[in-house]
Amino acid sequence: MNRTGAKPKVMLAMSELFTLLPAEEEHRHLEFARIAEAEGIEGLFVSEHVVMGPSAGALGRPDNPRQFVMPGMQDPATPWPSPLIKLAAMAGATSTIRVISAAIIAPLRHPILLAKDLATLDLISNGRFTVMPTVSWHTEEYQSMQIDFASRGRRLDEHLAIWKTLWEDTPAAYNGEFYQFANTFFAPKPDRSRLKIWFGGMELRPSLLKRITSYADGLFMGFPLSEDNKALLDLTMAAAGRSADELEIAGWLVPSFPDGGPADFDATLDAQLHTLVSQGCDLIAIKPSNFIDDPNGMAAFCRHVLRRIDGMF
Repeated sequence: MNRTGAKPKVMLAMSELFTLLPAEEEHRHLEFARIAEAEGIEGLFVSEHVVMGPSAGALGRPDNPRQFVMPGMQDPATPWPSPLIKLAAMAGATSTIRVISAAIIAPLRHPILLAKDLATLDLISNGRFTVMPTVSWHTEEYQSMQIDFASRGRRLDEHLAIWKTLWEDTPAAYNGEFYQFANTFFAPKPDRSRLKIWFGGMELRPSLLKRITSYADGLFMGFPLSEDNKALLDLTMAAAGRSADELEIAGWLVPSFPDGGPADFDATLDAQLHTLVSQGCDLIAIKPSNFIDDPNGMAAFCRHVLRRIDGMF
């Protein structure tokens, strides 16, 4: 957690960039990854849905297609490439930039298979991978996958316990509500000193706080961390024998759109950056398609972002 007002690093969203690149040019995200790395961006992150149902768009669409798309305002036919395959390709196209799965809907997968994919990404990225497991909000997604929506939180908790067991024990065993196995040899194992686990959410609920104290290396929250939130994190982490200072904190730069075009990056940064830093953010998440429409302008955009932040510290 940023306690000193230090200059934050930048990570870029590489999902839902359809006003910047059409879906059939998904391969150019690898070009974006190389550009971002060359310009000094800290990380790239990808979110996901596996499938979507009609209710995903029940509330209509944003006034500006560049805006963040909230639950209930998403076109159900939106393309969602497989996040781990995409991140693996980005890792292979680069050598230093972090690749971040923010987020992946863990309960839609079997925990042993997902643990294998995460371990492999740690190894092939040479320690640049971060995963943020979540449960998502879309009931029809669970229905299509024939997985009970109401139990998704408990399933996530079993995933986390199973990952830890598989990554540490040989042989491994687990006996839970949803998953059971014994005498299981799992390899390769990731390097847990470098594979980071983040969590996100809209509030610090008891279930989230328990996951944070047990497993978290960082938080990517969907709301500002107030002084009360930070105090709660301090108290909860201390009670678990940890310090909230261990946690990386990431926060969104969220623009407004006064007209039908891209948002004003400089105005957004001036209005929000120091507030995000005061809330403890070590990393600032930026979605390029909020601010630019020309994919050939990605390098110039990255340079401008970092130059402007440098000038504010």
